[in-house]
Amino acid sequence: MRYAPSKLALYSLTAIAAAALLLIILLPNFDNASAQQAATATPTSTSALTFQSIDLYAYHACGVLTDGAAVCWGANGSGQSTPPSGTFTSINTGWLHTCGLRANGAAVCWGNNYYGQSTPPSGTFTSIIAGSLHTCGLRANGTAVCWGGERSRNDGSDHVLTPPSGTFTSIDSGGDAYCGLKQDGKAVCWGNNQYGHATTPSETLTSISVAYTHACGLKQDGKAVCWGYNGQGQASPPSDETFVSISSGG
Repeated sequence: MRYAPSKLALYSLTAIAAAALLLIILLPNFDNASAQQAATATPTSTSALTFQSIDLYAYHACGVLTDGAAVCWGANGSGQSTPPSGTFTSINTGWLHTCGLRANGAAVCWGNNYYGQSTPPSGTFTSIIAGSLHTCGLRANGTAVCWGGERSRNDGSDHVLTPPSGTFTSIDSGGDAYCGLKQDGKAVCWGNNQYGHATTPSETLTSISVAYTHACGLKQDGKAVCWGYNGQGQASPPSDETFVSISSGG
C-alpha cells in the first residue's frame, strides 16, 4: 500500500522527498537495484511545488501537482521517473514502471515494459495499481483487468497475472500479489503466494493494504488483521487497538 495523500493536506516537496528517502533506506534490495539507482531523476524545481497526491515504490516516487501535471524523482534507469506531458487525476508507481489515469479514465504507463506492464489495454479505468512486473486496473463496472507478467519465485517461470472473476470496490498490490475487496467486504487475493500474503483472509474487511511479503486489513470494528511473512512482526498487529486506516510497508 502507498500513501493516499488525497485524504491529507497538500505536501511540500521537502516532506515528500524525505518520505521517499526513508522508503528507499527501509525497503529490502531489489534485483538490479544498483543499476536502477545509477540513473536518477529530480524535479525541475524544489520550491513552490504542491501536490494533490503522491505514490512511492522501491527507488522512485511520483506525484500529481495541483495543476494535474506529473512529477517524478529517484531511480530512472528504465524511464520510470520520466512522466509524459499532460495532466493526470492519479498516479501509481511500480517497481520499474509507473502508471497514471487521465481525466477521461484512460490509463498511461511509462518505464520498463519487458513484460508488457506498461502497455495498458484500451478503455477507461476508475483506479490503477502498478505492481512489480504487472499492472491491474478497475473498470467502472468493478471488474479487474491486469496486464504484464508475474515472476514466480517458486519455479522461476513467468506467468500472466489473471484476476479472479467478479467485481471489486478496491484493489491493492505491494509487489507480486494483489488483493481486492468485494461489495460484501470479503477479500480475494491472487498472484505470487510464496509468503502467504495472497492467501485470502476469512474476515470481512472495510479496507485492505498489500505489501511486498505481507498484507493487512481493517475489520468493521476497527481491529486490524494481517497475514503473510511475519519475520519482524509486521503481520502481528496489536490486539488492543482500533484503527481508522491501515497501510502495509515494504
